[in-house]
Amino acid sequence: MILIDGLYINKGGGAVLLQYLITEILQRSEANNFFFLLDPRFEKPAELTGNYEVIPNKMSARIRFYKQNRKRFTTVFCFANTPPPVKMLVPAYTYMHNQKLLEAPFRKWEPMFRSQYIKYLVMKLYNNNTDSYIVQTPHMVEMLVKTGLKKAADCLTIPFYDNRKYAGGGKPFTERMQDEFVFISNPSPQKNYPTLLQAWELLLSQGYTPRLHVTIDETGAELRNKVAELNVKGAQIINHEYLDPKELYFNCAWLIFPSLMESFGLPLIEAADSGMKILASDLPYVYDVVKPSLVFDQNNAASIADAVQQAISDPNLPFPEIVTKNEVQQLINILTGKR
Repeated sequence: MILIDGLYINKGGGAVLLQYLITEILQRSEANNFFFLLDPRFEKPAELTGNYEVIPNKMSARIRFYKQNRKRFTTVFCFANTPPPVKMLVPAYTYMHNQKLLEAPFRKWEPMFRSQYIKYLVMKLYNNNTDSYIVQTPHMVEMLVKTGLKKAADCLTIPFYDNRKYAGGGKPFTERMQDEFVFISNPSPQKNYPTLLQAWELLLSQGYTPRLHVTIDETGAELRNKVAELNVKGAQIINHEYLDPKELYFNCAWLIFPSLMESFGLPLIEAADSGMKILASDLPYVYDVVKPSLVFDQNNAASIADAVQQAISDPNLPFPEIVTKNEVQQLINILTGKR
């Protein structure tokens, strides 16, 4: 029996990938050889009707589960960055999908990294309990090696994502809303919303009012107030809070992606699959997954504003190219011992 430990995964890109992985596993002949440990906040796929357990998202509950099931599993795959809390006598893999966690030991005195540093210390405590880390991009391997947690040989780069969800969908680009930009993301500091909104304020001062679609939930109160302030002045910023991005991806022309760090920029792939063009930060995580239409200095609001103006005025900007590929079968092969 192969354990997929999804405890602590409940929303965001991690939840999307876990749901996809579960769905893929259930379609295969080896499905009955998998067991899923899930967080109570996680919305499990409807196809999952057996071979799973939901436990409290507490370390004590996780340790108890591992001790009680120590001899039950032949392979362990931990999906939420943290290795098994108990040393297993079988192959153990840990999926590392949080670049902020790996930045934390080098920036632990910065407010936005304090909580992540505590999580990093927990991960480090159990580091010897995992044989390998599995990551989506070469940049994440570099980050892991930089921390000293593992050598490059113990880090497996296996990108996976649902490459059928958006592929080929949406309107032809020329029929899309050319002055509408989309950024689907929570308001975490690394997403860089303040600089993006500064860029929209700058555009407004120059007489430009492109429409910007964002998803700022209740945890981003200051950002929401800034959006309201700009809209009173004449900006067109629509805060959807929560939504399935498909309609925006299929109808709007541009994804704008100012994030400062990503372990795997899944929206970049989804937007490219949907037929959008992409304006993005000039950072390694972007080039690991796509060749964007245009890049900007993510720390400079004027640079972002200039990119937006160029996008609106230049119909010849290239479509993005996806440079990564979906290797979910390779991941499943490793977990089942077929590699």
